[in-house]
Amino acid sequence: MTEPKRGANPYEDISKRTTDHHPKLGLMIGGAVAAVVAIIAAVVIFWPSGDDPADAASGTGAEAASNATQQNATVTISGEDLPPMPDSGGLLADPAEDPANGLVVPTLTGESFDESEVVIGAADGEPKMVVFLAHWCPHCQAEVPAIQQWIDSGGLPEGLEVYSVATGQDASQPNYPPSNWLASESWSPKVLLDDEAQSAAASWGLTGYPYFVMVDADGKVWQRGSGEIPIEEIDRLAQELVAGEAPTADDSSNDGLQTPVDLESGDSGSN
Repeated sequence: MTEPKRGANPYEDISKRTTDHHPKLGLMIGGAVAAVVAIIAAVVIFWPSGDDPADAASGTGAEAASNATQQNATVTISGEDLPPMPDSGGLLADPAEDPANGLVVPTLTGESFDESEVVIGAADGEPKMVVFLAHWCPHCQAEVPAIQQWIDSGGLPEGLEVYSVATGQDASQPNYPPSNWLASESWSPKVLLDDEAQSAAASWGLTGYPYFVMVDADGKVWQRGSGEIPIEEIDRLAQELVAGEAPTADDSSNDGLQTPVDLESGDSGSN
């Protein structure tokens, strides 16, 4: 038996003989290798990334946003409108001076970005935090990731539902469309789309962005606020609301932390 040359591949002759005498087998091997390479390439290209908005959990605002077919939608409002939040200069309204405190919130029935139905305000025995957001508002852009991180880290107390309303949509303003923004933030609260007249925002007494309405288990206003509310304060409010405690006044200034609007005069704040 001939000794293979030092440094040579001892299986080279076997491989050559195999493919020389069985050309079809050689083609089959080559084809199989090419197929495996193609499959691997396809997996690499189409393997979902954790940052892809399409990876959003089922039923979340981000999922609806990633499948957006609309940015505004018709809203049906049932019940009496809330009076506008008084301008106290603070991030939170003083419950003793807020005319909406203790009033039943109007029920909003509408759609999200993907045309799925969203209902906010029904007295179903669950307390709620509802936040109104405008895509072009810098304070909203700062608040959304802070709230989402709070939710992701387990800060959201059991029994509290969080909803959001996308309002003030304006294609001429930055950060449009809002669906792309909220999908990129992996925003988990459900999103109800306001109409072009901002009917939902007006019916809940919005006077600035971002706008928060804390609703108790009976569907009544527990506390309202507007501006970049620190996440520690949001956490405190959430815990106290779920515990059934009475709301308290707060003297934190909203100076430079809020985008004021006057919907009664037609000022949406985006101009």
